[in-house]
Amino acid sequence: SAALGRSLTAGTMMGAMLKGEQKLTIKVEGNGPIGPILVDAHANGDVRGYVTNPHVDFEGTEQGKLRVYQAVGTEGFVTVIIDIGMREPFIGQSPIVSGELGEDFTYYFAVSEQTPSSVGVGVLVNGDDSILAAGGFILHSMPGAQDETISFIEDRLQKIPPVSTLIEQGLSPEELLYAVLGEDKVKVLETMDVQFNCTCSRERIESVLISLPKTELEQVREEEEETE
Repeated sequence: SAALGRSLTAGTMMGAMLKGEQKLTIKVEGNGPIGPILVDAHANGDVRGYVTNPHVDFEGTEQGKLRVYQAVGTEGFVTVIIDIGMREPFIGQSPIVSGELGEDFTYYFAVSEQTPSSVGVGVLVNGDDSILAAGGFILHSMPGAQDETISFIEDRLQKIPPVSTLIEQGLSPEELLYAVLGEDKVKVLETMDVQFNCTCSRERIESVLISLPKTELEQVREEEEETE
């Protein structure tokens, strides 16, 4: 739940940077037990995602933070595919550096998009593993940013609590930015709603199944008890 929630949060924010009908797909392929994580996000706030093996538990917390790296793994790649409506999509990739996902997306922006950034993502998980709340931020250093501004933000990032703690305290998205940047440093230009939206349908699933070899279909039937 925590790993998918963090990935969906990052994907939603990255999707908000797109325009019109543009969309992106994120693949987090670590060597951890949950397997690949896949997220689709659109410029209009639509988002969906899944993990290959969702039934994975990992040990408690470390200094109040979930040990997400135990599920994701510490080796592998983050791949982002951005469809901007051209013939070929933009594809960027970077290695997983921690498996905590916030740091991994920070490294992705630095390596693949050459944009100095800071990504913070946090998820509050209930006792039954359902998601209570999730949120985060993405900060980009724009061309021409002054050194003192960058130093100021870096200093604040070192001092603020984890994102999940700020969410637990009931901070709104705007208040989360105030905590990161300082209230007098933030001007809200636009807000947007976010919603889960799956484009799957029975017809699309049937077309995928028809394209699979008979041996693979038989294997799925044997492994999954509730198949029709």
